[in-house]
Amino acid sequence: MTVTNRDGFFAAAMTLLARDGRSGLRLATLCRDVGVTSGSFYHHFGGWDGFVDALLEHWETVDTRRLAELAAREPDPEGRLDVLKHLALTFPHEAETAIRAWAHGDERVAVVQARVDEQRRRVVAEALVGAGVDAERADRLADLTLAVLIGHQQRLGPTDVGELLALFDELRAFGHVSVLGRPDDS
Repeated sequence: MTVTNRDGFFAAAMTLLARDGRSGLRLATLCRDVGVTSGSFYHHFGGWDGFVDALLEHWETVDTRRLAELAAREPDPEGRLDVLKHLALTFPHEAETAIRAWAHGDERVAVVQARVDEQRRRVVAEALVGAGVDAERADRLADLTLAVLIGHQQRLGPTDVGELLALFDELRAFGHVSVLGRPDDS
């Protein structure tokens, strides 16, 4: 496949991260998977540092700002929580696992990772407040929701979306309020 835009590089990079982790994300492998020469890579990014910065910006924009934008479009507070649940289940979990591991050894990746986590936590907390949960409890439940997501991503093996959904449902039962749905009547 020959791709001449930046998005093709980003998609290939996320696939490599998901499959091989950070160690598999190499210039030659990336260019081969995109179907271009290294000259095309340098044309788009100037070098490896430019690529990493652009990849992280793309990941933050696509998977985090998009989360906030799509949730904000839903006028119903309960529907907004359902949108967030669906989006959380569709994240590129294996690639995110590799990005988290990469963040442990690269400060610029760690800064973006922390910003992504905080943006996601804030979006969930705001949705919970919109659904009638008091702000302090919404913050705690948002932290817990993010911890469940991150913890599940960090387990060995591929992320089981069905199991993640079950964990979100358990979180609902545990908290007597759905972090990602209607309040529990029990």
